[in-house]
Amino acid sequence: MRKFVVTGILAALGVAVLAIPASASFDSHFSVIAKQTSGSGGQNGFRFKDKLLDPRNRHDKVGRDWGRCKPKPKIRKLRCHALVHLNGEVGGFGNIQVSGDFGGHDNRLNVVGGTHDFNGIAGKMLIHSLHGNTDRLRFALVR
Repeated sequence: MRKFVVTGILAALGVAVLAIPASASFDSHFSVIAKQTSGSGGQNGFRFKDKLLDPRNRHDKVGRDWGRCKPKPKIRKLRCHALVHLNGEVGGFGNIQVSGDFGGHDNRLNVVGGTHDFNGIAGKMLIHSLHGNTDRLRFALVR
């Protein structure tokens, strides 16, 4: 009888652990520092890659991003698509997909999807130029 009770308790604990949502570390408002590591392009657009750093400790790499932008001359903006990967130290773990028209006074890209902790999200990513090839990316997300 004692073995049966212990087995039942262990099974219940196992189910409880599996029932904890994977998005427990999801943060809806956070920012990272993006430092460009490579970029290439020409008249038809450009591609970029950044390493993402914790804003409180710029020696701590918390992810990376990569994407491409193409000019839209009629509206004087760039059409950009990018993927942001975070390692779980800031914001959560997974990928965030962003897309939209960028330029002029509009420094926002729409969040159009995500994986892992960011599965089912939407929102926006604001881009603030700091200096040179360094930007602050601010995320405002909803589920």
